[in-house]
Amino acid sequence: MPTAVFEKCDELFELLGKLVARPGKGEAPAEVKDRDGLPVVVLVGDDQEALADDLGRFLTHARPLRVPHETVVVSRVSDKVRSQRRDLMTDGIGWARAETYRRMLVELAQEFSSPRNPPDTRVEFRRFGLVNWLLESSHTRQGLDDPHERRLMQRLRDREVLRGRLWEALRSPGSEVLANAKIPWWAKVLAFYVFPAAWFRAWRLLGPEYRWLLRQPYMAPGDPGTFAGFALRLAQPRKERENPDQISKLMINAFLADLRSAYRRRFWRRRAWRRTTYCVAFLKGVTEDNCGNAFIRSLIDVRNETGLFDPLLLVASTPATRYRGPVAQPDPERAYKFWWVQFEKAGRRRRADDWYLPLQIRNPLTVGSTGFNALVQQVEAAQRFEVPDAPRWSRRGVTVGAFALVAVLAGCGGLVALDSSSDWKRAHCDLSRSDPDAHTLRREVTGECVGIAPHGYAFGIPDEDVRRTLATIAKLNAEAEQIHHDSPRRPVVTLVHISALLGGGGRQYAREALQGVASAQRRQLDKNGETDPVLRILPASAGSGMRFGPTVVDLVAELMRDDPTIVGVTGLDQSRQATITTIHAITRIGLPMVATTLSADVLADQSPLYYQVGPQNRREAAIAVAYAEHLAKQRLIQRSVRVVYSSDPTDEYSKNLRADADTSFKAAGFAVQDVPFVPSPAPAGLTGVGARSVGEAACGYPGLMFFAGRSEDFAKVLEGANDVCGSTPPRILGGDDVARFAADPQQRTTFPRVPFEFLDFTPGTASCDSASDLYSTLRELFPEECEKVKNSSLDGHAALAFDAVNLFLKAIGQLQDSAPGLPLTPAAVWHGLSAIHGKSALDGESGKIDFGGRVDQHVPVDKLVSVQHIDGRLAPRQVGFCGKRGGQRGSAWCPPG
Repeated sequence: MPTAVFEKCDELFELLGKLVARPGKGEAPAEVKDRDGLPVVVLVGDDQEALADDLGRFLTHARPLRVPHETVVVSRVSDKVRSQRRDLMTDGIGWARAETYRRMLVELAQEFSSPRNPPDTRVEFRRFGLVNWLLESSHTRQGLDDPHERRLMQRLRDREVLRGRLWEALRSPGSEVLANAKIPWWAKVLAFYVFPAAWFRAWRLLGPEYRWLLRQPYMAPGDPGTFAGFALRLAQPRKERENPDQISKLMINAFLADLRSAYRRRFWRRRAWRRTTYCVAFLKGVTEDNCGNAFIRSLIDVRNETGLFDPLLLVASTPATRYRGPVAQPDPERAYKFWWVQFEKAGRRRRADDWYLPLQIRNPLTVGSTGFNALVQQVEAAQRFEVPDAPRWSRRGVTVGAFALVAVLAGCGGLVALDSSSDWKRAHCDLSRSDPDAHTLRREVTGECVGIAPHGYAFGIPDEDVRRTLATIAKLNAEAEQIHHDSPRRPVVTLVHISALLGGGGRQYAREALQGVASAQRRQLDKNGETDPVLRILPASAGSGMRFGPTVVDLVAELMRDDPTIVGVTGLDQSRQATITTIHAITRIGLPMVATTLSADVLADQSPLYYQVGPQNRREAAIAVAYAEHLAKQRLIQRSVRVVYSSDPTDEYSKNLRADADTSFKAAGFAVQDVPFVPSPAPAGLTGVGARSVGEAACGYPGLMFFAGRSEDFAKVLEGANDVCGSTPPRILGGDDVARFAADPQQRTTFPRVPFEFLDFTPGTASCDSASDLYSTLRELFPEECEKVKNSSLDGHAALAFDAVNLFLKAIGQLQDSAPGLPLTPAAVWHGLSAIHGKSALDGESGKIDFGGRVDQHVPVDKLVSVQHIDGRLAPRQVGFCGKRGGQRGSAWCPPG
């Protein structure tokens, strides 16, 4: 029989039952869509002793399961704080209030996790338990230091062991303290020193409470930034350093976060679906004096600040004479309807008052008064609370059956998983998921492996020299990370080196370009300045012809989301339409780029973020004409020229160099004949004579044959000339791409009867024995390469790649000098590249690089171009050069700069 009977009492219990019952979908209130939140029910009345007892019985005797609830007598908690913690009273109301909150939350947590509640409704308070333990674990009044941190971590580790189920057998029944007399010494060693040492370190990274503590919004967990440091802040004396209001909200948020975690519905968390009622906290006798009202306000603040639903129905009783809130309504049903309408209207702009649902509690009727008996029957019926049923699929029996079914399906699924794993490996260049390079690699339809491989994967190339070079870069990257770890003030900068042909056969020039990049990285890592950047290189393959450049750029963009150190791109190869598409893609992700060998005139206009180390084709053509004039004056050739070029319409380099050569030779009075050839392999739909036929037809030609095609086709031209007129070969001058052919000692000596010359973007005479920055480092990193080929970098790719990396490093160095502390972002580095001119020009291995000081100047001014002569099996010989090279003057026949 109810002990408190008053007007509308039955409606009150019906409303409380409605609020306690959890909807089958979503959260309360069911009447408000997408506006989850439980009100704070304030019972306003002077005589509520009997009502508190009735509320407890109402929740305890709910059928079929008890509803987790606890009654906290707020005045009793507040009085204990005043009597037991007098030291807090002298520090202001804030610290006393925080201690009152803590004790109230402890009472609630102990009851909600109590065995009195059914197993499916108990709540485990991992986050609040950790926070409470740290707040109560002060063991010294000294400041923060390492010894205290180590002792705190050891005590925390021991706490985790004592709480863990794994060591439950070592505990006395009902106790969390080890019974020392009953535990063998070896068990103590295992429990406290062997297993926990590794387990606790892992748990601090994986345990939800530890991760949550560093992410929660109160008390600035970023100071000092580690769990151990933040834990020590909570454990040490904190009155002088911390804000008591922030600590109060931290405790409340931890308490509510544990409730949210327990109630969070996921398909695999069946217990959460079996929680069909909310936890109820009844705060008895709330006033301003006992911190009860302040506790409610702080809880509402946390709700509003986090914007998260918490499964806690907070009911508070307060004397009518002490109540100062919104007007209390006598009709519970009408008051609730008014509340949820206002709650829905408030939306995300909720104020504290929007959470309150004040109800007026009239004085109880006495036995025998008018209407007492009829009201008693109504109240008795209202106090019979039926707990909503959990979904059938979430019940334990169904769960057991589901596990059995899963076990059966697991065997079948294993076979499917193996097949899926094989598909994944095929798509990621036959690498397993555990390989660090696998996730940034892709197998394309051509069979080529493209992507990014900072850890040494060789893109499927069998060439041991390429593999060794990439492995060296991977070691340098690991060294860079270690240097940054040891010297955190040295910033990390990362460059992506994109190559066009690494997906192919592993040609020598690709390896040499990477060796040049590695040499620049090695020299940068050897610096020991306090703020000298630490350089990482990410080798990338765009496949043959740069056709998969956009795919690589997409992978770079994914890396940039997690790696802000990526500031630019070097490399890029072959002036094709695919290269232009790649440049556009790099521009879209905001990275500046420095191309090593590109020379087509059109490239400089493709992006404001684009720079190149070499000259443009128009300068190359002008120098070719000047050299031809020189040969004609010596009567070595007649004043005619055949411009041999690729008929592939996607080859921007050959098409552009042919056009520039035509214009320049005609302007100089040469008779010009264009000779196209179909490259090998021939693009679909393209017909015509091949490069070999062009070489055969050149026999007896008295003028100059200027080759404006690719190095792979140049060998066919030489083969044709060698077969037909090897004893009287024509005069051949190749464009800069022929340097790739000349880089291979075996290839360039295949046709010793046919001498030729080619244009090179470097001096071309250096070797591993040179005393330059590049070649001395190259000898240190790759001694076996220098031993095999004394002039291993004849083609200049190593020098050009070396200079491209050093341009970025010079731009970064100038930024550090002019604006110390400026973040090294791609935009800042791009700005630094444009400032490389005049006295700040780079005196590189390939000549002086000066961008002229103009915003729209993306090509070096008066860049060095040399003419190299190859005759038989002799070493290459420079016959002249044009452009800036230290203090040396170019050849007399050079065109005006």
